Amino acid sequence: MGVCAPAGPVDPAALDKGVAELESLGFRVRRAEGLLDRRGFTAGPPEKRLGALQALFADEDVKGIVCARGGAGASSLLTRLDAEWLRARPKVFVGYSDITLLHLYLGRLELVSFHGPMVAKDLATGGYDRASLLWALTGEGQPYRSEPEDLLPLRAGEAEGRLRGGCLSLLAAAAGTPWALDTAGEDTILFVEDVDEPPYRIDRMIRQLRAAGALAGVRGIVFGDMKGCSPRLDADYTLEDVIGEALEGLEVPVALGLSSGHSTGPNVTLPFGVRARLTCTAEQAGFELREPAVA
Repeated sequence: MGVCAPAGPVDPAALDKGVAELESLGFRVRRAEGLLDRRGFTAGPPEKRLGALQALFADEDVKGIVCARGGAGASSLLTRLDAEWLRARPKVFVGYSDITLLHLYLGRLELVSFHGPMVAKDLATGGYDRASLLWALTGEGQPYRSEPEDLLPLRAGEAEGRLRGGCLSLLAAAAGTPWALDTAGEDTILFVEDVDEPPYRIDRMIRQLRAAGALAGVRGIVFGDMKGCSPRLDADYTLEDVIGEALEGLEVPVALGLSSGHSTGPNVTLPFGVRARLTCTAEQAGFELREPAVA
């Protein structure tokens, strides 16, 4: 398993803990060259981060890549990537937060990628869902499905489609770029999550995606924990109210509380590009993956 840092700089102690956790799961780990480099708010200059990422994709002994962390800086790699070169080298690729931009890029190439725990973050602290990660990396076990009390239904309905999404602020930032979220012509279950964004920004980003046409094919939406995104305790509205108003007129099932990415519970690994189903009634919501993510 390869470990790289396409975005922000990595804490050495946390990296060692996360690598040890991967090894305890039975994986041999290859650390990318320059993994601990620092340059401003990134893990080194773009050319070096790109070279490290490409080296892992090119190495036939590396069956998957797990990002060390998110942060910022992935956007500087996107214009330097070779689409056809990557398309010819499909590989498990795991991360979240700023890594959302790379998920969007790989999704445009019709490659499956994984929104899930990172080495110097969730793997270092043990804050990840072991079963969904092992299923993502190896295909062993069962596809993820939520438990009856996991999700809060916000709008009733049932839908199935390709799972897409990521960190809401990055999805909004990508609008208008060549790697923007594009669901037109594809039935989509959209997963979105974020952390410490005030409700007015959640509202703004959802409306931005709608205005950009990014939700054209969306048939259902499941939000993450949205940790730190609720209004102040003295506010006369809730986050659920904000989401409901921002999505007014989009008659699709909506649920809240899937623990993936910036989560309060164990970080669930979600494969973008596979079929998923969202079912919501007035009392209960359920999310499930409908097909394998790896051959």
